[in-house]
Amino acid sequence: MHGIEVSLRNAAHHALSNSYGAQDWYDQAPLTVHWMRVVRDAKNKVGGNAAPGKVVAELNFGFWADLCGKRNHNILWVHRKPSSAFPNTTLSRDQIHTRLRVIQSLRNRISHHEPVLTSSKTVYAARHSRLTIPELIEPVEWVCIETARWVKTKFRGSQAQRVLEDVNKLGLTL
Repeated sequence: MHGIEVSLRNAAHHALSNSYGAQDWYDQAPLTVHWMRVVRDAKNKVGGNAAPGKVVAELNFGFWADLCGKRNHNILWVHRKPSSAFPNTTLSRDQIHTRLRVIQSLRNRISHHEPVLTSSKTVYAARHSRLTIPELIEPVEWVCIETARWVKTKFRGSQAQRVLEDVNKLGLTL
């Protein structure tokens, strides 16, 4: 999960920094009141004059996923015309946002020690949302193929896939 989160945030941060011409683009961007408060809290947590990289690292996965949402599409991505944070996909921003929200739900389930295994060779992310292991790692490929290769070597995806297949073969209903 950390490889997905770091890839996503770094790609979005880089694209928006280029677009706004500043590493602290989040101080200029027309964010919602909620996300402005989240940015302010992140800045306070890392210290008032902290480098933008520290602030960016403090922002949660939900922040980065929400930046890809419909509400931010025109103001951040179309109007500003930043370089694409996802150069290796033809998916719409809405499709990207949907996948990232499902991954965020999975991440939260894991963090709260909730069950994620299913008997259908997928992981349970949220109500009516399941992901295959390849679908889970795919957003990193949207950002950078090389980074995705590296993440795949560190992420035990093949072992996770075997666990899902074993549960399926046992005929367990999860």
